[in-house]
Amino acid sequence: MSNSGSLSRKLRVKTERPVAACDTECYRNYFFIGLRTEDGRTVGYERSARSDFDPNRVRKILMKYTAVGFNSRDYDSMMIVAALSGMNNSDLKDLSDDIIKNRLKPWDVERKYDLSLPNYFDIEDLFDTNPSVGTGADDDDETENVFASGSASLKTLAGRMHAKRIQDLPYHEASILTFDQMDEVSDYCLNSDCVATLELRAMLKEPLELRESMGEIYGFDARSLSDAQMGERMIKVGVERLTGDRLQKGEFKGAYTFRYEVPDFIDFKTPLMQDVLQVIRETDIEVTATGSVPFPEPFKKFHIAIGGSVYKMGIGGLHSTEKTRAVKSDKDWQLVDFDVGSQYPSIIIKLGLFPHAIGPHFQVVYSGIKEERMAAKRAGQKQRSEGLKVGLNGPYGKLGSRYSILFAPHLMIATTLTGQLTLLMFIERCELAGIRVVSANTDGVVLQVPRAMYEGMIGDRPAGGKLKELVEWWEQTTTFVFEGAEYSAVYSRDVNYYLAVKPNGKVKRKGSIANHWHPDSPDYSVREQLKKNPNMTVCGDAIVAYIMHGTPIEDFIRSYSDVRGFVRVIKAKGGGDWNGQYLGKTVRYYWSQDGAPIMKGKPNEKTGNRLKVSESDGCAPIMILPDDYAVPDDLDYDRYIQKTYEIMQDIGLKPRQPVPGKKNPMRRLVKRVLQINKQLNRIAS
Repeated sequence: MSNSGSLSRKLRVKTERPVAACDTECYRNYFFIGLRTEDGRTVGYERSARSDFDPNRVRKILMKYTAVGFNSRDYDSMMIVAALSGMNNSDLKDLSDDIIKNRLKPWDVERKYDLSLPNYFDIEDLFDTNPSVGTGADDDDETENVFASGSASLKTLAGRMHAKRIQDLPYHEASILTFDQMDEVSDYCLNSDCVATLELRAMLKEPLELRESMGEIYGFDARSLSDAQMGERMIKVGVERLTGDRLQKGEFKGAYTFRYEVPDFIDFKTPLMQDVLQVIRETDIEVTATGSVPFPEPFKKFHIAIGGSVYKMGIGGLHSTEKTRAVKSDKDWQLVDFDVGSQYPSIIIKLGLFPHAIGPHFQVVYSGIKEERMAAKRAGQKQRSEGLKVGLNGPYGKLGSRYSILFAPHLMIATTLTGQLTLLMFIERCELAGIRVVSANTDGVVLQVPRAMYEGMIGDRPAGGKLKELVEWWEQTTTFVFEGAEYSAVYSRDVNYYLAVKPNGKVKRKGSIANHWHPDSPDYSVREQLKKNPNMTVCGDAIVAYIMHGTPIEDFIRSYSDVRGFVRVIKAKGGGDWNGQYLGKTVRYYWSQDGAPIMKGKPNEKTGNRLKVSESDGCAPIMILPDDYAVPDDLDYDRYIQKTYEIMQDIGLKPRQPVPGKKNPMRRLVKRVLQINKQLNRIAS
């Protein structure tokens, strides 16, 4: 086997080719390669009983375009290479099953099947680049099994992007297709998956530009790498340049235990926290035979009561446990939010620890990246600053992977425990001084500060008083830095679901109450869009309009004219079924006046019953969005209004609800005007 073009051994450099989405479909009697350009042109290459497959034509177009795909490094690229080598459809299906079921990597396929990726094949894989990697499947209770990594599926990402069309593979992969079915599959490939791939690439424009920039600086192709992979590669290249030696991944010798070495600057005043610290100091932390590090059971059992709050520790960080609470600034108290700037990178540098496979040079390179980033930030070099930020934050995600050169369980645990303990130090001192802690989560706290201890903010810094004294004490003790901001009010269901009002009237939201999709929303974020499923964002927007402008909930929702604000995207385990219609594993729906629930999976073998998708009673699927995003005539406004009031109750907001059955002439007039406008729009179109 020739290694000259091996994907596992050869770095690819940036090219100036035009872009085309590339996807493949494989059945026992049908193989298809589809390409779609950014201007909408499509071409397909089919191998079946009705069509000759011309490898030379495929090679010619692959030499012309950068092939953009989703999971294309691990799957599509190797399937195309195999097809070009002359494999028949049956053998291609065997290869496809082998890759998927046995999770073969490209180098495994190369060795096992004597294949090699040619030099002319320029791949851009969005699978790891998209920010859903490592976030889990979805926000609801549905699960997702995505091949080879922790990314959401392309179908789920299409739902998150409000793509016009969401569609599953029309026929099971084990089917023997008719010619008509082949046409359906090719249409699905070109007009669903390829379209979604191009839309995803457009949303990832800035991250891809950033990767090209950093790749040029560090000398590797970063286009298809996740943040963690890119940070890992930046560290590796930096250390190799510093030492002149090639780094090798360390050998993992199996399960072992270690203890967290408590830094000298960690210090508590209360007996409760001193006892907690002693337990942490004396607990053996396990690294399992697979290299994972379960959060120790004694730490999980902590219920740390300080002041009026209870805190729990976890592998992801510290969090308070409050439920359904509204807190406001008033004449006696001021709400102030503090976040730790670059918490994990600061801790890693402060502790001076390093992965064993790299050695002390890790600290030199990692600290250098931070210094370079601060210099780029001061100089206004935004893209370089953001790229170096990935080099700082990305490596943490690899500390717990035994397949990474950065594998360092001791450093991962030390980082998360140090972050939690330092935040608890600040919480303890605040409560002892008479400052209430409203909530805490990972790298931040919200405080309720007595006016006597507060002299306002200068930028993100306390201007004076006891609060300034405590912040400066903490920063000098830890060397970390707080960034502060005032709040007028905080309404929360829990620490991960809240709405915070700023003095300027703007609102910060977290959880499904947020709207990351609408450009006018203060929460608008392309990155968050790709990490979260849309979940009836009109409800959260109605609450913001109520708080900021006093807009009645009913008026806001009934006048909302974009169906995207009403949809919910979920994963239906085993596939969703609505009134006998199979929808697929990713389902988009709205609440209808004449709907039905979505059932998931196959019936239970014993009872014959099927599970129902939560909150899908009375729903109607909307797998293809209307061109004008018009709200369907059968949409159940009353249910969205009721849901909004339920959310407001959950976060401690208690507005006056309309009296059931009481007529509102103005509301009837508004409803009639909206109906007339819809009719006029239909006539005009």
